[in-house]
Amino acid sequence: MGRLSILSTLMGTSLATGARRLKRGPLRPGWSFKYEATVAFMKATHERIIHLDAPAQRAEMELLSLPSSALKRVRREPVDAGGVPAEWFTPPGATGDEVVLYLHGGSYVFGSTRTHGDLIARIALGTGVRVLGLNYRLAPEHPFPAPVEDTLLAYRWLMSNGVKPARVAFCGDSAGGGLAIAALVAMRDGGALPPAGAVLIAPWVDLECSGESVVAHERFDLCDKRMLLHWAKWYVGDADVRNPLVSPYHADLHELPPLFVHVGGVEMQHDDGVRITEKARAAGVKVHLEEWPEMVHNFQTFGEGFPEAVRGTAKLCEHLRSVLGEAEARSSEA
Repeated sequence: MGRLSILSTLMGTSLATGARRLKRGPLRPGWSFKYEATVAFMKATHERIIHLDAPAQRAEMELLSLPSSALKRVRREPVDAGGVPAEWFTPPGATGDEVVLYLHGGSYVFGSTRTHGDLIARIALGTGVRVLGLNYRLAPEHPFPAPVEDTLLAYRWLMSNGVKPARVAFCGDSAGGGLAIAALVAMRDGGALPPAGAVLIAPWVDLECSGESVVAHERFDLCDKRMLLHWAKWYVGDADVRNPLVSPYHADLHELPPLFVHVGGVEMQHDDGVRITEKARAAGVKVHLEEWPEMVHNFQTFGEGFPEAVRGTAKLCEHLRSVLGEAEARSSEA
């Protein structure tokens, strides 16, 4: 495997994408060649690694991480966040008053502050706020509830270091988005003061993958239902897949802080984002759904070379600033 396999996959998918577009045009009307080839490359990568064991899958995904201008403009500092490995991403001029706690995606099996470092750095730069990227434990070695426990530990660590709940916003993509909601539910049930709110990128909230979009959008997205169920099985372990902290779609969402949900119009988790928004709204939660037409799963992670990712990240930052600003206003009024 390794870099040679990555290069071979990249070349093969680029050639195949070019040939197909010449005959039939773009797979989606708004897709550039670069965007479509990137989607094809990521899907082929997932198909190539799905049969590997978890450490090998992680190693392959780590190899996809590349240097970026955003990473050069933030200060990175590893830290022990209450027993959980984490990393600070600090933009120029940031103070310690506000914090974004970032929970990476990767189906609870892979992902880290390395694979998501560029996006985390762009969020730090776009908000002007320090971001704490959490390297929570991963399945199958550490199935549910390990990631939920690690998130709660890191949040308590922030509080113990003088950060006020109203000055913290959660942000997470895919599995990390579902994890953010699960942690909010666990905090509410445990009587802990919640953060200001959460901004969620394509949250994976239904690990049974029952949404219609999982199948309807499979041909456009970065993986397929078979892969999702495989990773879900590793994470769920001996737990009930409908446990509210495993699949927050089944949780009681009343009294959660404000949520901003971003979904791609042609991604498999589209219905997860729509359904969790509807359920939160019905429970009286202040929630805003933003749908991005023609976009696939986690398109914000594609990097600064993609206009779609730049616009999507700018909107994430706008929503994070809104969450923190509104919480500060409420705190001042109180």
